[in-house]
Amino acid sequence: MSVSPVCPRCGEQLVVRPGSAAQAWCHVHGAVTPLHHAVLLAHDAIVAVTADARVPAWVPDPMPSGWAVTGLAWGGEPGARAIVVNCAGPAPLGGSAELLLVAEEPGTGVGCGYAGLPGLDPGDVITGQSSVDVKAAGQRAPLWAVPTSDDRAAFVGEAYGVWLWLVMWPMNAAWLLAEQLELLDLRDRIYPDLPLGPPSEHLLPGS
Repeated sequence: MSVSPVCPRCGEQLVVRPGSAAQAWCHVHGAVTPLHHAVLLAHDAIVAVTADARVPAWVPDPMPSGWAVTGLAWGGEPGARAIVVNCAGPAPLGGSAELLLVAEEPGTGVGCGYAGLPGLDPGDVITGQSSVDVKAAGQRAPLWAVPTSDDRAAFVGEAYGVWLWLVMWPMNAAWLLAEQLELLDLRDRIYPDLPLGPPSEHLLPGS
């Protein structure tokens, strides 16, 4: 179902401890929660990952016109401590875009890996007035802009007691947030016509 796990912070291959699926060793970052991703994205794979997940699996609801889910990754198993859902489609200002949504427990480092931050958690990035907000399962979730590389935009906040990250390529894909985005937790409902697309190029951290 998944390929060899990678480091959630840099995307490097890991040394997995025998008998343990919860922790592995990265030669750059030491002990980390291994990040797995599905070889073949299918509704059954999403159901299997979300069935015992400890964090939400967020997707836009409704999905923007022409968009599809293009990747699924999760940190730790069984009972994922982090879930990554990647979506792709037409960009608001033309061309194509990707939106990567991360829900993770503190101390996992997945969102920081995609945003290009050095630590495990956003830390004092979350200060002052929030930049935008989304609705996560009907609840307002303020998001703060994250300083990142100029090829992407990144925002972080909190929903359901865990971190919520939105990372977008290219940077101007942040216009997706011009109107309040509503998110559905796939643990609550995986609808049979959820659109699925070809694999994402940004599902690997550090890409």
